[in-house]
Amino acid sequence: MKELGKIKLFKYLTPQEVDWMLVKWQPREIPEGTVIIKEGTGGEDMFLIESGRVEIYLTRGDVVLLLTELQESSFFGEMSILTSKPRSATVKAKTDVRLLVLKKKDFMDIVNENPKVAAKFLLAMGEDFCNRIITTNTNLENFFLINQAIVDNKSFRELYILAHKAPSSSG
Repeated sequence: MKELGKIKLFKYLTPQEVDWMLVKWQPREIPEGTVIIKEGTGGEDMFLIESGRVEIYLTRGDVVLLLTELQESSFFGEMSILTSKPRSATVKAKTDVRLLVLKKKDFMDIVNENPKVAAKFLLAMGEDFCNRIITTNTNLENFFLINQAIVDNKSFRELYILAHKAPSSSG
């Protein structure tokens, strides 16, 4: 993994603060293809990717919507240490993955034992949230514009219908 001080999640922490905080994180090895988090389930862990890649997606019926792929130094599952809400997406190991896992209880210990470190950690996490929201807004805007073009433009609409029409059984 990159030097720990260069990880965005730890960018406001001193090397000593990172070392102190990392004592609370536990390593976990995950084989390729393993579902780490399932959308809609409960959970109280967040994860930092030490090595490997994961994919994050939503499933709606038979449709799988890939949201993003994360790699070394990225984190996921953080909403579970901040809220009691179910997991918002599924996370699956795209390769063998080595993770560092922070349990909600251990995060709360950090908050209680060293609020200054917790505040710097949360600030970095909040900045990442903001960047993710900006990306999501851009994707939603693009989706809206494409959808609007399909609704407003007869040629686009006919092309869309043709592309999504079930094949006929007559061959």
